[in-house]
Amino acid sequence: MNKWKRWTMLSLLFLLFAQCNKCKEIVDPPEPETPTQFIFKWNVVFGNNDLVQGQTYNHIDGYRLLLEDFRGYISNITLYDENDSAFVIQDIALLNWFNDPQVTIKADPRTVKRIGFSLGVPAAINTNTDPTTYPNSSPLSVGGAAGMFWTWNTGYIFYQLNGKTDLTGSATAPLIDPIAYHCGDDTLFRELIFDVPDVTVFKGKSQTWNFSLDAQKCFWSDADTLHLDTDYLTHTTGNLPLAIRAMNLYASSFQWIP
Repeated sequence: MNKWKRWTMLSLLFLLFAQCNKCKEIVDPPEPETPTQFIFKWNVVFGNNDLVQGQTYNHIDGYRLLLEDFRGYISNITLYDENDSAFVIQDIALLNWFNDPQVTIKADPRTVKRIGFSLGVPAAINTNTDPTTYPNSSPLSVGGAAGMFWTWNTGYIFYQLNGKTDLTGSATAPLIDPIAYHCGDDTLFRELIFDVPDVTVFKGKSQTWNFSLDAQKCFWSDADTLHLDTDYLTHTTGNLPLAIRAMNLYASSFQWIP
C-alpha cells in the first residue's frame, strides 16, 4: 500500500472515531437532578419526658395514665413566601405519634417565612368520598386509614388517643379504666400557622423544621383540664362537647422548635 492510500485510510479511521465519540456524548443521559426537599419532624413528649408507648405517666389529678394509641391526620402542609403567597406542598398524611413522626416532601425551591398545616381531613374529602376509591398507598384508603375511618359514622377520625387509667388512686392497682378520644367532624378541623425565620431553600437543597407535640397538653393546660373520672370517652357523635375540648387541647399541644 502506497503512502497516499495509507494516509487516506488513517484519516478516515480518525474521522470515524471522532464521529463515534460525538454520538456517544449525545446519547449519554444527563446527571439526575437532586430534588429540593422540605422536611417536617415532630418531637413527641409528655411534659418533660419523651413519650414512649406503653409507659405510665401521671395525670394532674393524681391518676396513673397509660397511652396505647396516639395518631392523627395532618393536612394542607403549606409554605408561605415573602409575599405571603401560600403553596400547599402536601395534601394529607396520617402520623403515628409514637413512631418518630416525619414528613419529607419534594417541591419547588422557594423562600419561606411561615409554615402551616391543619389537623384533620378537609371537609371536601372528609365525608364526600368513598375510602374504597383510594389506592391502598393513600392514607385515606381503607387500608391506609388503619381504623381511622368510621364505617358506622361517615367520615374520618382526625385525632385518636386511646389509653387506660386507674380511678382508685392506688399506686399498685391495674390500669383497667378506658380512655378514648376519637375526634372527627368538620367542626373539629383545626388550622395551625407558625412564623419562622425567613429562609431561601435553593434548588437541590433541603430544609428541616422541627416541631414539638406535648401529649400532656392533650389532657390539661391553663385553658382546660380533662378529668379522667368524667371526661374519658368520646366518639364525637354522642359527646360532641367533649370532642371539641379534646381537639382544642390537642391543637394547643403543637409548637414550633426554633
